[in-house]
This record gives sequence, C-alpha cells and structure tokens, in this order.
Amino acid sequence: MSEPSPNARLAAALLPLLRAALGGVQTRRGEGGVIGLYLQGTLFGLIQDQTLLFRVDARTRAAYDAAETPDAADAADEESADGTDASASLFEPPGGGPMTTAGFRRVPPFVLDDEDTLTDWGKAAWEAAKRGRAATAAL
Repeated sequence: MSEPSPNARLAAALLPLLRAALGGVQTRRGEGGVIGLYLQGTLFGLIQDQTLLFRVDARTRAAYDAAETPDAADAADEESADGTDASASLFEPPGGGPMTTAGFRRVPPFVLDDEDTLTDWGKAAWEAAKRGRAATAAL
C-alpha cells in the first residue's frame, strides 16, 4: 500500500474539523492530486498544494482581501533583512493567480483556529458555490 499524498494527509486532518463545523462534508480526488470538498453535492473547497482553498464570489471576496492585507505597522515589522517585504507573498494562491480567477482563495490560518470562524467561512464558501452553480445553470 502506498503512502497517502500530502494533500490526502491534509484532507484527513481537516475533514473532522470541517464535518464538525458544516456537517456532511465529502471529498473527491481530482486531477493532479487536488481534492475537492463537497457539501450536499456542491464543490465549495479544494485542497491543492497542501493548502485549503474556499470558493469565493463578489459577496465573500472582501473578507479574504482584508485577511491578506497586513496592517501598515505589521508590514514594517515583516520587512526582511535584505529589504524585501516578507508579507508580499502572504496568502498567495498556490501557483499564483489562476486559483483567484477560478473563484477559490486560500483560507487564512486564523480561520482554522476557531470552530465558529471555520463554520462561518465554510458556510460562506458553500453559499458562494451555490450562487455560482445557480448562475451557471441559468445560462
């Protein structure tokens, strides 16, 4: 038996949290080792490159933008010894921008630290996914 992939190990660790927060979350393996997270048949999250991503849309994107923008004081503290800004890559989607344009964003670490916060963000991702699915079906 082969050892589980890093994405599969992360999914196994996160699934109990997500199920406690949201209920009947299911996983499906996709291409390239990506693992999809589904709730009631709707894809609302991904695990890719050992990173949890949630579905976003116009209603939810601002929360991710706010979480990704360090305070000016924090940014000054994070400047590295070579003069580059260490916060520049904070919460960047794996592989750069494509995941952002595809409607998924990296879940900020603080979301996983609190079950209520995880519940709120997970439900928001699920709602965004349902809205996206409804819009696609209407076309």
